[in-house]
Amino acid sequence: MELTRVGSEVGRQRADGYVVGAYAASPTLAGWDERLEADFYETLASDPRIGALELPWAGALHPHDEDWLFAHLPARFDVVLTDVGHVYLTGLKRPHFGIAAVDEDERVAALSDVRRMRDDVMRLNDARGRRVTRAVELHAGPRGNLSSAASLARSLSDLADWNWDGAELVLEHCDALVPGHAPEKGFLRLADELEAVRRSRADVGIGINWGRSALELRDPERVVDHIESARDAGKLRALVFSGASAEAGYAAKPWSDVHNMFRRSPAHPHGDPVSLLTGERAREALQAAPPGVWLGVKLWWPPQRPGSVSDRATMIADALDELDSARGHRDPDNRLEHRSKTQHVPGIIQR
Repeated sequence: MELTRVGSEVGRQRADGYVVGAYAASPTLAGWDERLEADFYETLASDPRIGALELPWAGALHPHDEDWLFAHLPARFDVVLTDVGHVYLTGLKRPHFGIAAVDEDERVAALSDVRRMRDDVMRLNDARGRRVTRAVELHAGPRGNLSSAASLARSLSDLADWNWDGAELVLEHCDALVPGHAPEKGFLRLADELEAVRRSRADVGIGINWGRSALELRDPERVVDHIESARDAGKLRALVFSGASAEAGYAAKPWSDVHNMFRRSPAHPHGDPVSLLTGERAREALQAAPPGVWLGVKLWWPPQRPGSVSDRATMIADALDELDSARGHRDPDNRLEHRSKTQHVPGIIQR
């Protein structure tokens, strides 16, 4: 496949830093611990390349303690708010729920939840004393056989008219409902989402997550097709790197939407040995992206795998090194301030 290159602009993002979906690697996934989470946030804040954290919205700004979030979110970080977990989990109980639903009652109910998320954007910005919410990621539930581009277009047209206090709206593509294999999310096809954005005439961009496209397509070499489709439509706004795997590995089953790490290698000693995400594939994806998109990583630390705060932050820093290198911006000093200079050995957990 011939990749479109953008000369010296390859993979250029906006100057406000990488977005990190750190909650997927949090040491408190298995149980809330204020001190441990505060240490994790503080450690991430020591890497100057990180400009924003992606935070999950599941009916509230924090799954445990909103006041804790207001007090401990590092002052320099922006926020990208995502409702993917809320849409997915609500859909398990109410299969017709989502902003792309053909069921009008459930479409309106989903829009009502998006309005609540918008209200929380305002509260978060007020609490931080600035427009800290950089972007809001929306998702085109429900399953593709229960949704339509026309319904999604109506929803996007409605919600884009609301006051989002400066936050950019991004429709993140998740795996579509494809005949022949079991879906994880099973939402609309990318072509339908692009058509809905076009028909809505709303100022909404598209976000591509490498791993979610890989698990839909069942082919890591075809992820670039999704990037190019959104780019050629003039709508690509975000490119986030998570992995995927055709083997179970740390996940319960193959092709799970768990945000696998980069494949284990000398550059990724904390990586996943069965991940399909490699440095070369990240480089190809970046070469296909236009200038100005925001870039990020969301990488899962499996709960059954031991790992300190430092281990998890190092995994994220290694991933950002990979993106820096692919973009020609490698800087060995632009790392976590606390990072040890000792050589990490694959399979050995540093404590």
